[in-house]
Amino acid sequence: MGRLQIAPRALVCKNAVIEGDVKIGDGTVVHVGASIIAKRGPIIIGANNIVCERATIVNNHETPLVIGDDNLFETDALVEGCGVGHRNVVQVRAKVFGSCVLGNNCVVGATCTTEPSDDVPDNTVIFGSPQVRRIRTDSNTDHISMHRKHLEYIQEMLPRYNHIVGAE
Repeated sequence: MGRLQIAPRALVCKNAVIEGDVKIGDGTVVHVGASIIAKRGPIIIGANNIVCERATIVNNHETPLVIGDDNLFETDALVEGCGVGHRNVVQVRAKVFGSCVLGNNCVVGATCTTEPSDDVPDNTVIFGSPQVRRIRTDSNTDHISMHRKHLEYIQEMLPRYNHIVGAE
């Protein structure tokens, strides 16, 4: 049986599924129906992340799955990779597979997938059907500002309508 550690300012809904050795950082929000499953190795989630409903984060590797700060995992997103940097967006039904490592400031578009052994460089945007990649050239400040506003709103509203797990 694993150990769950929740930072004092994190919000984790009671109806989220969390199994194994999981550490959730300060300011991170885990919605109802999200799943965080440390099957083989621990999962360490940084600060100010948003894990939306039905998003799933799984560690199938013995090494820790480390997720940086300020990431957004949208509804039905699946992350099974070996690492996620800072300020990324994994959009609706997107998948980060295998031993993939996602850099910083990346976007995995809706329904897109990474290659199982891919190292996705910083500022990469994966999008479209057929799937293509490009390197973003903007400063990402709009995303950071919107992410902070999104977090503030969720941190205010989520406890009003959901049962929250206490910090440990």
